[in-house]
Amino acid sequence: MQYVQDALLTSWSQFQLICVVYIVGLAIESLRPAQAGQPLKHIGFNLLYTAVFLLATNFLVPPLQSLTKPWIDRWGLAVPIAFPDNFAGQVGQTLAFLFIMDFFYYWFHRAQHALPALWAQHKIHHSEFSLNITTGNRHHWLEEPLRVFALWLPIGFIFQQKPVTIAWLWSAFLLWGYFIHMNLRLPLGPLTPVFGGPQLHRIHHSNLPEHRDRNFAAFFPIFDVMFGTYCKPGRDTYPTTGLADGEDLNGLVRASIAPFKEWKRQIGELFASRGAARRITP
Repeated sequence: MQYVQDALLTSWSQFQLICVVYIVGLAIESLRPAQAGQPLKHIGFNLLYTAVFLLATNFLVPPLQSLTKPWIDRWGLAVPIAFPDNFAGQVGQTLAFLFIMDFFYYWFHRAQHALPALWAQHKIHHSEFSLNITTGNRHHWLEEPLRVFALWLPIGFIFQQKPVTIAWLWSAFLLWGYFIHMNLRLPLGPLTPVFGGPQLHRIHHSNLPEHRDRNFAAFFPIFDVMFGTYCKPGRDTYPTTGLADGEDLNGLVRASIAPFKEWKRQIGELFASRGAARRITP
């Protein structure tokens, strides 16, 4: 019972803070939007979905973290990553963590686009017709539990990193995930290959064929540059977004069950192909 209460209280507290972020972000977006006239119903859906996503995350993720911690403690390599405790050291500690995280995130994210089973879940995030700051939490509620094993387990297994103790600094970097989804005309110019921004990430969400499977990194586009998935935006490149086939997942039930329907179809096709192979084999 206490676990349920803690999950509910944590979710409500997070939801209140995120709503403030959304309000401020939407106000900024209105000054110079990349896409004008976005329907309010799309933002309303994202707000509702944020509440569901937070609630599911706070229920599902803590037990998985408790499950994986003994594995890390027992078999972890614990390569130390530590900087001095002064301000410059704290900045370095934060950037080092984000750089390591972004490397693993890049490959996990790329796998989500390459593997049909993972894409079935991830496409909810890409079904956004009205890309804006509220898209930041538009992920299927099973995605965060998956990240425990795909991201946090390997990172924790390999590295031992000192926590960042300057709360506002850490919070500022946590806002980056909201920043890159903003509906904002904000070209970063020569900094574009250095730090991801709204324009670069909008290309990742583009429904145009020339932008497919580009710009996977969340923080540091250097990984896209290194591994051949970087797409530099032109000065006025602000493409439309959404799935290439136009599928609309702006519905709570629709979005929640979409991966299960796709997985059922994929499993059916797998068994059908195996059955056909057995019939053909003499």
